[in-house]
Amino acid sequence: KRRSHYSGRSRRHTVKTQITVNSDGLIVHKTNHARGRRHDYDLFKGNHPRLPPQVSPNLDLGYDGITNDFPELNAAIPFKRRRGGRELTTEQKLYNRTLAKARVVVEHTLSRMKKFRIMGEEFRNRLKRYDAMTDIVTGLVNLRIMGRVTT
Repeated sequence: KRRSHYSGRSRRHTVKTQITVNSDGLIVHKTNHARGRRHDYDLFKGNHPRLPPQVSPNLDLGYDGITNDFPELNAAIPFKRRRGGRELTTEQKLYNRTLAKARVVVEHTLSRMKKFRIMGEEFRNRLKRYDAMTDIVTGLVNLRIMGRVTT
């Protein structure tokens, strides 16, 4: 069990939760926790939100290959310079920049979640209580964002 939760990238034992955020910053979907060494896209394949066809998810490079497996999602992924490849064109750089401007809302929501020490630091409780804690924190973050959106 210990090895399954060890993330070589973070060099610690981790769990992973995926969060879907709308354009206002509200958290609209949250997955249950998974072991930390599991890849983002692998977690997405197992449990992804059902989005309306007019919604185009803006994803990061951790979801490379989603356009092949889920063409109906119409996902927006930034261009990546491949190994040994040439530099990106100016159009591709502009596309990546506009995508990053839209994705900054997601990063701000994640930072709001990490302001709660139980999410931003080491989780010192039982692992079976992790999902309940993330539910509470996402509810509090949504409550704060809803107050900001309505006023």
